[in-house]
Order: sequence, then C-alpha cells, then structure tokens
Amino acid sequence: MNHQNSNESMHGAGTVFAFACGAIAGTAIALLFAPTTGRDTRAFLTQRGRRAADKGRELLNEQGSRIAEVVERGRDKALVFGERLGHAVEQGKAGYRDALRQGQELVADATKNAEDAVRAVRGTGPHAAE
Repeated sequence: MNHQNSNESMHGAGTVFAFACGAIAGTAIALLFAPTTGRDTRAFLTQRGRRAADKGRELLNEQGSRIAEVVERGRDKALVFGERLGHAVEQGKAGYRDALRQGQELVADATKNAEDAVRAVRGTGPHAAE
C-alpha cells in the first residue's frame, strides 16, 4: 500500500472516531440539559442511537469499499510480482543448466586431452607415432 492510500485509510478511521466522539458528546450534553421525562429521554436516546448506528454503518460501508479496493490493488500487484518472479526464476534455471552443460563439456574435453597426453607419454595413444 502506498503512502497516499495509507493516509486515506487513516483519514477514514479518524472520521469514524470523530463521529463517535461527537455522538457521545452530543448524547451527554442532551442528557445534562434535557428537561424531559425519563420515557422521553429514553425515546430520544433510542432515536439518536439508531441514527448514530445508521451513520456508522454508512461510514463503514464507505470505508469498507475503500479497504476492499486497496486490498484488490494489492492482490493484483502481488500477482504481477509473482509472475515476474516466476519468469526470473525460470531464466535463472535456464542459465544454470547452460552453465552446467558447458562445464560438463569442458571437463569431458579436459579429461580426454589428459588421457591422450598420458597415452602419448606411454607410447600407446594416437600421438605415439608422432
């Protein structure tokens, strides 16, 4: 996640927190200054609670969509990175196989040359008559 997306997520969380603090403060002030009966106060609090819950759900849905978008972008980037990594690994394997084959050929040539040289020194090889 890049820095901008992180800031957007933090801003969204700050918005939800500020909303919750405002709802709590508003409720406390309403209780302190309410010249109503207990029944009216409970009805008022129930109504405010429902509004707060609805607003909270709305904000959560909005932020949930943003979070889902960020997660989806991250997943897409991870898939692309995985594909690139897979290609790089395959290229590395191919390079290793080529180097191994070349090394084996060099060893085989060196071994054959060494055997020919030993035979020549002993007088039993293809260069003995030279």
